Amino acid sequence: MTSRLPRSVTLTVLALAGALALAGCGKKPKAVDSPVPEGQVDPFPRTYPNPSLDPKPGKPAGSGVQFP
Repeated sequence: MTSRLPRSVTLTVLALAGALALAGCGKKPKAVDSPVPEGQVDPFPRTYPNPSLDPKPGKPAGSGVQFP
């Protein structure tokens, strides 16, 4: 005689196996920077895009492709 597991148990086991397989995936950094020491200026957050590099109206951009 062969015993068979109910379908819900089989699906639960497959779902858990899939979750565990995905849990091991991911890109992990080799090294992590230490936090900024107290009293030093944090460079983040910054404004994006940088307004000092943004071309002014009526003036061509300093670099890149120029369109006619």
